[in-house]
Amino acid sequence: GGNNTGGNNTGGNNTGGNNTGGNNTGGNNTGGNNTGGNNTGNSSNGISSKTNPPGWNIHFLDDTMDLMTPTESRYATLHVSIPTDADPGFYGYNLFAASVLGNFSVNSTLVVEVTAVHDLSFSHSNGEILLPGANSTSTVEIISLSSADGNWTWQTMVDSGDCSAHLDDLETQIMEGDSYDLDILILAGMNTHVNDECVISLHGILDQDVTITENYTFTVTIGESWGLSMVLPTSIKLDVDTPETFNVVINNDGTEQDTISLIGIDAEGVTFTNPAPVTLDRGVSQYVVMEVLIDSFLVGNITLDFTMSSTNSGNNNVNDSGIFEVKEYAEISMTGPPDNRITIIPGQNSSIVLNISNDGTKDLNLSASISGLPNGITVVEGLEEISLAAGNAIDVELELLAAAGLQPMSDTFTITFDGGWSSTQLTIDLQVSDRHEVMIDSSQDRIIASPIGESNLTLMVTNLGTATETFVADINNSALSDWFTISVDTLSLSIDPGQSDSITISAREIANGAPLTGIDLTITVTSTDDSTVTDSITIAVIPQIADGLITVMSDNDEAKPGEMIYGNVIITNLGTASDTMRINSVEMDCNLDDAEVTLSPSMSSSPIPWSCMIADGEDAGMKALTFRLTSTARSDMMVTFSESYTVEPAWNDEVISFTFDQNDLKFDESIDQHTVSLTICNQANTFVEGSLELIGKNEPQMDGVFFRAGETGINSTYSLASNGCQDFRLMLTPINLDGFEASLTVHSVSQVLGETVRDESPELRADVAGPVLPPSGLDLGLFELDNKNSIILLSTGWALALILVLYIRLFRKPAEVEEEEEEEVPLGHNEVRIDEYNKVTCSSCDARLGVPEGSEPPFRFTCPKCDERIRVVE
Repeated sequence: GGNNTGGNNTGGNNTGGNNTGGNNTGGNNTGGNNTGGNNTGNSSNGISSKTNPPGWNIHFLDDTMDLMTPTESRYATLHVSIPTDADPGFYGYNLFAASVLGNFSVNSTLVVEVTAVHDLSFSHSNGEILLPGANSTSTVEIISLSSADGNWTWQTMVDSGDCSAHLDDLETQIMEGDSYDLDILILAGMNTHVNDECVISLHGILDQDVTITENYTFTVTIGESWGLSMVLPTSIKLDVDTPETFNVVINNDGTEQDTISLIGIDAEGVTFTNPAPVTLDRGVSQYVVMEVLIDSFLVGNITLDFTMSSTNSGNNNVNDSGIFEVKEYAEISMTGPPDNRITIIPGQNSSIVLNISNDGTKDLNLSASISGLPNGITVVEGLEEISLAAGNAIDVELELLAAAGLQPMSDTFTITFDGGWSSTQLTIDLQVSDRHEVMIDSSQDRIIASPIGESNLTLMVTNLGTATETFVADINNSALSDWFTISVDTLSLSIDPGQSDSITISAREIANGAPLTGIDLTITVTSTDDSTVTDSITIAVIPQIADGLITVMSDNDEAKPGEMIYGNVIITNLGTASDTMRINSVEMDCNLDDAEVTLSPSMSSSPIPWSCMIADGEDAGMKALTFRLTSTARSDMMVTFSESYTVEPAWNDEVISFTFDQNDLKFDESIDQHTVSLTICNQANTFVEGSLELIGKNEPQMDGVFFRAGETGINSTYSLASNGCQDFRLMLTPINLDGFEASLTVHSVSQVLGETVRDESPELRADVAGPVLPPSGLDLGLFELDNKNSIILLSTGWALALILVLYIRLFRKPAEVEEEEEEEVPLGHNEVRIDEYNKVTCSSCDARLGVPEGSEPPFRFTCPKCDERIRVVE
């Protein structure tokens, strides 16, 4: 019904009517419906005729209906499929139905409307890095997947994050199949940081159909940028060779916290000590301390280069340079010998060379000083002031002097050169080494050689060095060996430093004929450590001619025994050279004590006083006193001179003197007898004779007998010449041992010039012990002895007694009637013999004494020098 109306009633249908052809060409085949709604160039009825577009497929699923009954209605399913890119519009299709018999057909027009499909695809691309507090334009590319053009209205929103978004275009027309770039301005918040995210959503509404919308969401990430800057100081002055510091301002101009490293770039003469890296927040500045060491050769304005880098900057750096002033400076240095040592020998000078260098940039005037020098070391030169220009050097010689007495040692001293602005010092090792030096000398330059004895000359060898050394003497006597013998007490001397030792040279004449002027003898001493250390001395060996003259002047030549005669004596040297001459008296000791006088040839001595004491018991009469002069150079030279004197008669009240060998005697059963030695002497100066007797308390209880020395029979008589003595033995034996004490004395009855004189001896004390019980030893009062020690003591006593008896028997005076000459026996205590010069030597003081004229041994007299009693024997 509907299909029969419409286009079938128009156009060419009026001619064709129901012809199929008319229906095929009518307006139903046009696409006027597709374009009518689109308001494009369509025909007047809005349907245009076109062919079936490619890709269209329209067909009935079952295009055959069999056996339809009249008025029956059936449905046929028409399948319409169009391609996805089909243009929107109205498409008309004629639908035909016809009988198979061909007698009936119908048709109808089907209009298919293809509507527009609107679909968009989105893609996002970031613009510049979005930094905190900054903005960036992101671009959203919109690609039209629509089947028609569309006008869109846009809106953007920030779903999350500290950002804001702004669209440049709020409305856009997007053509079919075209693309469009939509710019969105995004502003990051000030408090954002790197890697923060902002989620941005884009919302679009199709103007033609507000039900059609598009939504797109994208994420923007906050980025970062680094930025560094520095501010270098100005007007900075730097010293050299010392670490200098200054502040540098560093800035973090980046968007994030950053760890910044500031580095000074080392150059020739410039060495930086860089600060540790500093972590700064964005926008923060901080001072850092930069340390630099400038070498001394730089001066004036220099450029220092710096570079900054950070963790965020990667391989990128920020560089800057500044002008700094290097101040003029002063520096001096000093070098000494390679080992910084000076060695010096006591008594000598030593020097070293010091090199002073002005290593700075300032001219200097230097003053020198020294400290630490030990005592004994003085500076000769080297401490003078010097002027030294910058960059120049000078050698200074330091000379020291060591005192001769300085001992070897090691020490140090310091020398300083001060220029005010700078100073330098050097410590030097001081080594005082041993000095090797020797000196040989003598107080005389000659030896007077004697033919009968050696003449000695002492040479002093002094070690002038500072170490103990051994010196060897060399004596060259080849020139004088025909007339003299030379000997030396030692050839080697070990001498401590500063000390002396002696070498005694002895010379003796062995043959006559030597030149009277003497012969030279050279003595050389040499160190065994160093043969170059030597010294020598030459002395003359001269044969001695000795002679002399004695001149005696007596002031008193008469005296009694015990009194003095005295005067002066003068010695004259009649020899050919200086000589030491000795004067003494022969018969008596005249207190010359072997006076020695050293005289030059033909020189006389000053008067030498002499005084002689007439010996006690000296016989009266005229005597002769002999003076004897001898030479130490020649022992065979002797000059004598006799001076007469007179001894006047005299004697003392006591004619006989007594001497006991013991005064206290003890008797007991073991010792029942004692023998006492008694010496009596004639104190008168004339002949005396008499006898001895024993008296005293309890004398009757003692049996005492006298024996003259050398005799065996009892004899108590004596005959004594002037000053003569007689030895007796007194044998005492207690009559009984009942226990008593006895005090005994010996009396002498002498006949002197017709007078009887009685003299008494010192007391003899005898203690006779009574009977006692046998002891187990000896009780000695203060202490006791056991049997063993008692036997030893008694045996010793008996042995001593036996020796004493033998001594007495051996040295007792022989009987006067016997003329037989006895053999010479050893001298006893205080016994002497007359020598060939009619003199005796005191056994106590060694004084040379003259023998009284006319005295014949044996006799006794008292030494006038020491008052010791001397017994003269044959």
